[in-house]
Amino acid sequence: MAWVKFFRKPGGNLGKSYQPGSMLSLAPTKGLLNEPGQNSCFLNSAVQVLWHLDIFRRKLTLCNSCLSLKMCDTSGHICGSCIDSCSLLQGIFSQFQQSRERALPSDNLRHALAETFKDEQRFQLGFMDDAAECFENILERIHLHIVPEETDACTSKSCITHQKFAMSLYEQCVCRSCGASSDPLPFTELVHYVSTTALCQQTLQRKDESFGEVLQAASTIGDLRNCPSNCGQRIRIRRVLMNSPEIVTIGFVWDSEQSDLTEDVIRSLGPLLSLSSLFYRVTDEHAKKGELLLVGMICYSSRHYCAFTFHTKSAKWVFFDDATVKESIPGMKLASVSVTP
Repeated sequence: MAWVKFFRKPGGNLGKSYQPGSMLSLAPTKGLLNEPGQNSCFLNSAVQVLWHLDIFRRKLTLCNSCLSLKMCDTSGHICGSCIDSCSLLQGIFSQFQQSRERALPSDNLRHALAETFKDEQRFQLGFMDDAAECFENILERIHLHIVPEETDACTSKSCITHQKFAMSLYEQCVCRSCGASSDPLPFTELVHYVSTTALCQQTLQRKDESFGEVLQAASTIGDLRNCPSNCGQRIRIRRVLMNSPEIVTIGFVWDSEQSDLTEDVIRSLGPLLSLSSLFYRVTDEHAKKGELLLVGMICYSSRHYCAFTFHTKSAKWVFFDDATVKESIPGMKLASVSVTP
């Protein structure tokens, strides 16, 4: 699930958050093909959410460098400066803009993912995989092409992944009993994972708190550490946000494939997310004031992925089930969206 920053006029609403007449605000709604046996629904859902994230799409489509993701097609071609033949994600985005077809193939990107992760036996052809991990790995491949080194602390202004998605955090334990504290441990998140069981428990216990505060409590529940001075206390971890990400992605972790918490999770969701309430503390001044709006959801039901995204040009929610594209019911409430494990 993705929340993004919208710059709204006072009194404005989600439907007025784009600039009328701007072609960059126009995200044509096309489906992606998933032939029998391909099991590409996880990839198709991730691509649809990425395409409808206006902040990300604008940056990617205007980028002058070759974003091949180090995933060339199977013809043996070696990536160079040719954007059209190598940039597989850009290629799909270009077809979204230019093709007259109602549904497009995602085969090239599917094959590239399989080739890239063959040693790990992930995302292999014909096999179902996790959409959230696919989403995260696509972002990581973009980073590795622009900044060819694996590092959490990427500060390159040309790296779309870290400039738009990365949450720069540190975690620390502070004992209220003896005052001892651990050294801050810095790390970066592209997807912030939260247990659905913990989310539902905290929703019941914190009925008067914001969605962000409930998420914060759910993400740290049970994550107890020993006091740094070994005074005998067990301490809940504190996570501090140090930057102001434009896009925040939350991944809900289901404790089992079969769960009766679906309706509880749906009721727990909130369309607004405050960065200052999501973490124990926020140090960036922009992040302290940041309020993000829900614009994309990837859902899983009966071993199949689909996606809901907010279409900024029409100011409507759209449902994507591979090649099937449907406009959601006008005025659809968030609670009517199925997020089944």
